[in-house]
Amino acid sequence: MEPHADSNAAEHADQREPGGQKGLPTYLVLDTSGSMKDFEHLLNSTLTEVVDTLYASPRVAEFIHLSIVSFNTRPHVVLPMTDISQLTGLPVVECRGTTVYGAMFDLLRDQIEGDIGNLRSNGVRAYRPVVFLLTDGIPSDGAAWRSSFAALRDPGWRPRPNLITYGFGGASEAILEEVSTLAAYIAEPGREAENKKALSSALTSVMQTLVASASVQRLQVPHEVEGYKSVPLETVD
Repeated sequence: MEPHADSNAAEHADQREPGGQKGLPTYLVLDTSGSMKDFEHLLNSTLTEVVDTLYASPRVAEFIHLSIVSFNTRPHVVLPMTDISQLTGLPVVECRGTTVYGAMFDLLRDQIEGDIGNLRSNGVRAYRPVVFLLTDGIPSDGAAWRSSFAALRDPGWRPRPNLITYGFGGASEAILEEVSTLAAYIAEPGREAENKKALSSALTSVMQTLVASASVQRLQVPHEVEGYKSVPLETVD
């Protein structure tokens, strides 16, 4: 898979401040619609494992500035971008409702705008944000979400994020391709047990990617994900 031109992991969203600590604003975005109900316990336990991994490694937590967002009929900020060392626990994620993409992309744009400003105020030079999107379905808001996605990826908006997607269950390969900028992965459709394995594998991939990225101080795009195939991304040149 050839990366898109916007995939330069060393590109800063804010280059006005020389020197200083560098950080990667990271958004883990989780589909928590009703079709994910059977995976609710697994989702919560694995999220705790991801955060515990960051908490246990100050070097990782210093570079990875993590926020967790869930979305169904409405999006929710599960974990605001904050100092991992200050966390005392995570809210419990509940799966219900439909899979509305537009409101989720709107929320992401607002969160990124505010988070980049907060990082700058704390002396952190932010790399271009990265969004890890995990979903088991297709957008329930028809084509309306595309205007919100276009705003999120507006070339004139400096902090526009890159996206890496993982799809399983009823996810659409075409939709994953459309919203991905660096990489997209889709699991072969299967029974409930196989979907649970796919969810666990995707979250493990995200966790390993964050640890690897922190070790070299730049985003490391996963090349292979167990149980998934890579979705070819269309180039524009």
